[in-house]
Amino acid sequence: MITKQNFLTKMTTTKLIVCLLIAITMSACSTIPPKAKSEYLNRNADRYTQPADTDCQDHAQNMANHAESIASNAQYLAAAKAMSGCVSSALQNRAYNHNDEHDVVIMKMMAIATLNFIKSGDVITASREVERFKRTYPNQDLYFDDYTSFLDTAMALLSLESLHSSQLSALNISRVLRDEIERKHYWLNH
Repeated sequence: MITKQNFLTKMTTTKLIVCLLIAITMSACSTIPPKAKSEYLNRNADRYTQPADTDCQDHAQNMANHAESIASNAQYLAAAKAMSGCVSSALQNRAYNHNDEHDVVIMKMMAIATLNFIKSGDVITASREVERFKRTYPNQDLYFDDYTSFLDTAMALLSLESLHSSQLSALNISRVLRDEIERKHYWLNH
């Protein structure tokens, strides 16, 4: 006859043996050399972080589209902050690899965030975003569909001083923006 004490001891021993067998079996399944293991982790980290970055970008872009459709300063600001947050997380991501495709996506997100800060009226943060763009991607620029420069356009919109005709002609900005700045300058001085 088995006593309660013997039964509990037998159960505990059986559980311990089963746990050890499972642990040994599981460790045998994952024997990867250290170098291969780190490469595997880096590839998987890239796979897992990229959808999160894409989700963040899609969400921020949807916010920007909504702000554009209702022309709300508050919505522009919220979209700009969301896009800026996506940029920060993408740049701080350890798995982030600097290739042209990722860089262009991040540069576009930075440009959209900057333009939305401008549209919301937050020119101080917009100026900081332009400086971050220049620091992160020195000697690089983005171009709009009409081949005008993002950085020149941002400079023209954020300039604290009046830009004269000669300065405006040196900037690669749209003709409409140039005319508007010249019109503003004319009416402020006459």
